[in-house]
Amino acid sequence: MTVSADMFWNQMEAALSETPAEVRLQLDTFYSQPDWDIYQMQYRSVGGYWLFAWLSVPKGEGTFPAVVRMPDYASVHDIVYTSLRDRAVVLNPTYRGQRNSDHTFKAEYPGLLTDGIEDSDGYVMRKVFADALRGYDALFEQKVCNIGQTAVIGAGLGGSLALAVGAQRGFVDAVAVNTPMALGNPVSITSGLAYPLGELDDYLRMIPSDRDAVLESTSVLDPLNTASQVVAPVLLSVGINDTGLCPISFGEELASLIQHCDLRVYHGASEGGGHEHAQVQLSWLSDQLGLG
Repeated sequence: MTVSADMFWNQMEAALSETPAEVRLQLDTFYSQPDWDIYQMQYRSVGGYWLFAWLSVPKGEGTFPAVVRMPDYASVHDIVYTSLRDRAVVLNPTYRGQRNSDHTFKAEYPGLLTDGIEDSDGYVMRKVFADALRGYDALFEQKVCNIGQTAVIGAGLGGSLALAVGAQRGFVDAVAVNTPMALGNPVSITSGLAYPLGELDDYLRMIPSDRDAVLESTSVLDPLNTASQVVAPVLLSVGINDTGLCPISFGEELASLIQHCDLRVYHGASEGGGHEHAQVQLSWLSDQLGLG
């Protein structure tokens, strides 16, 4: 049975509502610094699955803005460095299968993008998007700090997860994404793409009879489906030579659907502007969060 994108997101929200987050925090004295504390954070997602996140909290009292960095398509998602850490809460959540969130399921790279793809109900990537929403929500359930304005950021898969959170959560104040993965869009199964999207092409070369199943499993995750629902300002970077994450035609169409999008196009590929854009993004986030 084909499920529409709206029905998929409604079902996901219902599943999340049935599972209490049960947020647990433990101070990590090894990584904590004089200007901020680091916490190991655990919480439940759909199916009762326990997830892990790093939470960084500035020293001092009051309400802090927050930056949530969504995880990319990789096994390890560590504490990310940012010069905003002494002025903003920083949450680095993981999704199921990544290290520290792999107690019952260990993701493979490559492999996760097609794990269970032949059956939409068993497709793991659908649960990954639920994990992203739960990670964002868990930030507001922790008890060690008060959260003010919030930005969600990410690159690659993390960019798509950040856009999904921006679309599904109205209390996001800014979204910064670099070369978001075009998973679910027809361009993602174009022959000859680089990895990680090339994983889909390799799968279909091996099992061409699964083409319809692949389209059904992934189509609800297409960022174009929900792009117009993102009301927060968005900073989007793409590379004109990107063939593995965010082909330029997809990135431009995505930007056209987002209500308030600042599109930056760079001569490059999946790095989406690299160090140059990292400086642009830092300045943009500082302005959006009132940290200028």
